[in-house]
Amino acid sequence: MRRGWGMGIAVCLGLGCGAVVETPEPARPLGLHTQEKRVDRGATRQVRVMEGSVFGWTVSVDRTGNAFASLTYERSGVDLGGGALPGDAGLALVKYAPDGTHLWSTGFSTYNGGRPTVSAMVTDGAGNLYIAGEHREPTLSLGGEPLPPGPFLAKYAPDGTHQWSRTSGLPGVGLLPAKALAVDEHRGQLVAAVNFLDKGQPLGAALVGRVGVADGVVHSLSPVVRRGRLSVTSLALESTGHISVVGFFEGEVDLGGSPISTTLPRSPFIARFTPEMGHVWSRGLTGAEGTATGVAVEPGRVLVVGEYTGDITFRGRKQRTEGKDGFVAVYSPTGGELWMRHFGESATGVAVDEENRVVVTGQYRPGDSVGGPRLPWREGGTPDNHLFVVKLYRGSGGHEWSRGLVSEGELRAGSLAVTREGEAVLLSRVEGATDFGHGPVTVPPDSSVFLRFIR
Repeated sequence: MRRGWGMGIAVCLGLGCGAVVETPEPARPLGLHTQEKRVDRGATRQVRVMEGSVFGWTVSVDRTGNAFASLTYERSGVDLGGGALPGDAGLALVKYAPDGTHLWSTGFSTYNGGRPTVSAMVTDGAGNLYIAGEHREPTLSLGGEPLPPGPFLAKYAPDGTHQWSRTSGLPGVGLLPAKALAVDEHRGQLVAAVNFLDKGQPLGAALVGRVGVADGVVHSLSPVVRRGRLSVTSLALESTGHISVVGFFEGEVDLGGSPISTTLPRSPFIARFTPEMGHVWSRGLTGAEGTATGVAVEPGRVLVVGEYTGDITFRGRKQRTEGKDGFVAVYSPTGGELWMRHFGESATGVAVDEENRVVVTGQYRPGDSVGGPRLPWREGGTPDNHLFVVKLYRGSGGHEWSRGLVSEGELRAGSLAVTREGEAVLLSRVEGATDFGHGPVTVPPDSSVFLRFIR
């Protein structure tokens, strides 16, 4: 466990960051600069770059606005703020306060060249952290007893202390790491969406599991699909315990209601279930080729994002693309279609704040807007180096603010979380000369960046 300020090119700009400017120590590979400056809504308030052979996976926030991130590293000397992480490679977790202060970080060393992944991360009301992922080491300790290779779940206390870790597996089933996690506070359970592969097939089906938060013991496993092949990419849990899942499917599938079908290679879907996984409603966006990548819920609404080509018929109107577009589609709890927007090249993450405003992130083409003014762009650039964050009004999907960030190399949207106060937190992959909103910074290949945006 490591505490204190640390290395990493980190820039904290904006409200609440303090007026002191700190100069990095010359011997350290990364530095921290903090300064007070009044900035526009949607501007980057914190920028922390983890340089070279550091791969960001997931980000989450707790109720007080602290942010957690998971990364893998493949060089010695990586410092997330509290001293160098152990070994030459490993899996790391870190926690930052709302003002950017490093609270703790910890690393779990790997030795055999297999890069561990963290596919999902969530916090509960008490500030405990849960992660899901996969490793291919002969064994790997995540703070407790060494785990055999394969998918895993783990829990950490608010101070980073290991609580439990478990492997995930079913006999004879090619189980994949959980794609999404949510905490059911009322039932004391962790809800996980898990895909598995049919033998000899590139696509299988999915399960929703309930796991005890106290000990990691599985309470139940329920199928998402009764017949057909699909993949779940995201899950959201309502305060009532109802579960919404999204992803993509092929051919014809039965989710418990009327079958949905597509003649395209893959089409997006959304389905809503009771706490016991009884089917409530489901929709297949069958005129579109693509996938739903994220889902969030708020009182009276289910919000879905993704990417598609072709057209989606929504409220009787065709939403057609010229190439590939991102989309935001909003449904009522009974499946009624409320509003839809499509923009950019992809929408990869969605979250809502305490005021139920909608935050979406993704990639955009040079010259695009995402409902507001045209975003910054680079001549000759591609969507791979143009990242957007947009906040929309809940009732209509109207534009509140948007930001575009541009790189000469790669800049991928990555994992998104939103604080209760409405600040977007993003963990992205980056390389090359990149403008995070305050002038270009040159970033080496295979780097990651932690961003926090003014609400």
